[in-house]
Amino acid sequence: MRIGIMLRAYDRPGGIGIYSRNIVRHLLRLDEQNHYLLLYNHPAHLGTYSNLPNVEEKALPAANQILWDQVVAARALSRWGADLVFNTKFSLPLMLKAKKVMVLHGATWYTHPHMYPWHDIAYVRMAMPLYCRAADFLIANSELTTGDFKRILKVPEDRIATVLLAAAEHFKPIEDQEVLARVRRKYRLPESFILTVTSYEDKRKNFSGLLQAFTLCREEHPDARLVVVGKNCERYARDFDLAGRGLDQAVVFPGWIEQEDLPAIYNLAKAFAFPSIYEEFGIPVVEAMACGCPVAGADTGALPELAQGAALLSDPQRPELLARSLIDILGAPDIAERLRGLGLQRARAFSWADSARKTLEIFKRVHHGEVAA
Repeated sequence: MRIGIMLRAYDRPGGIGIYSRNIVRHLLRLDEQNHYLLLYNHPAHLGTYSNLPNVEEKALPAANQILWDQVVAARALSRWGADLVFNTKFSLPLMLKAKKVMVLHGATWYTHPHMYPWHDIAYVRMAMPLYCRAADFLIANSELTTGDFKRILKVPEDRIATVLLAAAEHFKPIEDQEVLARVRRKYRLPESFILTVTSYEDKRKNFSGLLQAFTLCREEHPDARLVVVGKNCERYARDFDLAGRGLDQAVVFPGWIEQEDLPAIYNLAKAFAFPSIYEEFGIPVVEAMACGCPVAGADTGALPELAQGAALLSDPQRPELLARSLIDILGAPDIAERLRGLGLQRARAFSWADSARKTLEIFKRVHHGEVAA
């Protein structure tokens, strides 16, 4: 089988980029039989898999995303003779005569439209039904997303399946104190802190609620610090007038953290806070659990599905409840240790190798016509 993978999202920050890089790496590690064409939109990625004999790579320039998907990538896949096309995010070359599989990372445009610009909503509501009908099969990142697409877009049961995401293998407990000390120095992290991994542009992340909870937490733990990891998140200092609130020294913004350093930061943190309003998966929650960091998060979206009792979850619209969870973790070593053990155990249920195996099985079923057209 000749499998073309559309990787326009390969270098994106956040969950879709993490998914794209990990699923490709594990698919190629698993599958030496089929032939792959990897399509990037940036030449910097060429050569990433040049050591594999069953892989070809191309970088395709295009003026915009629609042109890349529908014309440039489609032409390259057709000329190569792709039997099956896989896109790691939503969209597919509609006119290409090949089997098509795409990944759904959530239906928030439908469930929480107020969080997006009107033009994004208009585009998604026009394009998403077209792509879902064009796809021979849809992969959803959680049972929540699977259910949303069955309910909202009436996707048939036999054309969609859940394949969970995971944390990369290097997210694990770190015993080497020199590694931890180096990362603490590199990012100037406080001795004791609560961690959050977020996105400035994503309104779902609920930074306002987190800040309220952190302020309440400091009433019982006045030395508590909050480390906010994420690109451009330092803008929150201005948006929420942290200096005026007396929190400018209590909230630390190290910026975007390199993936190789992030496990150490989870290991250093006393607690991980993730009060997202509606998270379709939430890779940081799995990363935190895999590193043994106690999690306090929201009881909405897919987080209860992910945690399954291994985290303290509460209504993200009630900051006082998140504050109580953080106070309990910081002030009660037995609670923190229990959550650490439960999180480590739960994190074993998530594996990129398993995700790749299930994805490859879907490719084979689609190729052999074993799913509904």
